[in-house]
Parts: sequence; structure tokens; C-alpha cells
Amino acid sequence: MSDARLRMAASQCGADTASFESVDFAFGHAATSGAQGWIYVAEQHARALSPALLWATKHNVGSLNVLTEVDAEVLARRAQLFDFDIAVWAVNAGRVTRATAANPLPSIDVPDSHERFALMIETSGADVMREHGLLTGEVLGLEVCRVVNEDAGDGGRLEIGVGAHDRETFQLVYGRDATVESLARVAGIVREHRTEGSVPHPLNRLAPERLLRHRIISSPELVGAKQLQPVEPPVIRMNVKDEMPCVAFGTLANGSPVVVVCTASIDIDVVAFGADARLRTAPDAELFIATHANNVTPSLHKLAQSLRNPARFVEVSPVRR
Repeated sequence: MSDARLRMAASQCGADTASFESVDFAFGHAATSGAQGWIYVAEQHARALSPALLWATKHNVGSLNVLTEVDAEVLARRAQLFDFDIAVWAVNAGRVTRATAANPLPSIDVPDSHERFALMIETSGADVMREHGLLTGEVLGLEVCRVVNEDAGDGGRLEIGVGAHDRETFQLVYGRDATVESLARVAGIVREHRTEGSVPHPLNRLAPERLLRHRIISSPELVGAKQLQPVEPPVIRMNVKDEMPCVAFGTLANGSPVVVVCTASIDIDVVAFGADARLRTAPDAELFIATHANNVTPSLHKLAQSLRNPARFVEVSPVRR
């Protein structure tokens, strides 16, 4: 990302780029001008807001401008959740305009033709999950099946496997028609590898954040909750093998609502993601961010407090291997 590109875009916003002082930024290029900060995002666009705010704090920036060619509307929606002066600008074919905050994603029901597989998934021992119109089955947080549309028509077909390639391989070996017995067999294998005390294996390294969610839903007292249930994230997860925070919703011991966002790593953007999840799920609820012990840095704590409705981190011991 060239300094010239940032300066050209910022000049369209009325900035005096002659006073810019270039500063390193991991996801693009940045500069300060007095108490103003300017960032041109070059990668991981949707995840750039929290890193940008941490950068602003580090460099004593009081007013932050974020320019991006991708996901500007999502960043604008998240920016308004922080008690910080943030302007998000959309860059399109060299033209810069102030980004309008996107509305949260609407809820999409699972088609009735797909819902008929829910009982089969449940009977196999997997947990039934519904996210953004998609019906899947998970075992200790790892997807083991999903319902996909038929090549012709909309009747839907249940495919077994962890990820698209695994589902294709399963069909080559066992055929296209899934059975309760075959799904139960796969669910049993996955459960064996993901339970506490199991030896290290690829199956217990995938989706650690969803394993954490499964644990706190089963034992909500781990985060001080009375009851929790899974809810869909504020953005669509594109790949089952991609790590992305996941969300639960429920009540605390005193009966007040709580949104719990789960991450299993030191995730710099989890505060912005979590605030977005609360906005979509229950805007007035408490926001807890659950993660494994030693994943929370002082800067993340400070960022969580900079929300207009602050969030709280809750540390949970990881599963022993």
C-alpha cells in the first residue's frame, strides 16, 4: 500500500495531506496529522476496525478516519458502537464517499424442505444448528453435516463430512444418500477426538471457538450465566475451517439478558465483532467475551471499555489434551 494512495484518498475528504506523518499499520497504510489519524485498509477489511482503534490509542489520535475499498458499510455500523470519533470512508474506483452504516443482516429461516433433516441430525447424536438459513449438525462445536440444495429443485440433501472436501469424499465412498447410522458413526469419531483428555488430532484443532461455546452452553456457570443457547453471528462464516468468533444468547443469574461471544485465540478484532453481535441479537444486553485464559491483553480490556455500552472479558480454562 503506497503512501501516495492514502494521501490521494484523504485529500478527497478535505484533509491537508502536506502535514501527514506516515506511521506503520499492519493492515494497510496510516498517517497522523496532529490529533487526526488516517488509515487506508489494504487487507482483512471487515476485521480492521479494532486494530485501527488500537493504533489510534497508541499514537494519541483523537479523531480517526478509516478508508476502505471493501466492507465500508460494515465498518461504519461497528464504528458507531464505540465512544470514539470515527469516520469510515468508502473508496470505489478512486472516488471517496462517507460510508453509510449497513443494517444488521436480516434473519433467514431454514427452508421447510431442509428442516425435515433436523430430526435425523438430532437422532445421530449431533447438535442441530441454524445459521443464516443453513441447517447443520455439530459435535462438540465441529460441523459434521449440512443440508445443501439439490442440483435440481429445492428439496435439499444431507451431506456428511467436515468441510466441503470431506463431504465430497464421503459421498464417493458411501454414496449420496446419508443415513442416521452413517452420521452417527462420524459423530462418534469426532466426539472421541474432541473430548477432554483425547490425544492431539486435526479434529480437535478445528473450530476451537465453537468447542468453547459448546462447553459454556452445557455449563453456563463458566461465564456466570444461568442459561445460554447458540445464535447466529453478525456476518456469515464462509468456510467451516475458518476461525471466526461465535455467539450465544441467554440470561445471567439475576435474569438480565446476556450475549456471549466466544473466541479461542488472541483476537484483536473480537471487541468490534462482539459489539456487532450484540447489536444484531439484543442491543440492550450485557456483552461478555469468553476466551481461554491468558488471551486477554490490557489493550483489549481498554478497547472493550471504549464501547458506548462496555463489554466484559471472561476467561475459561481450555480443554486439557
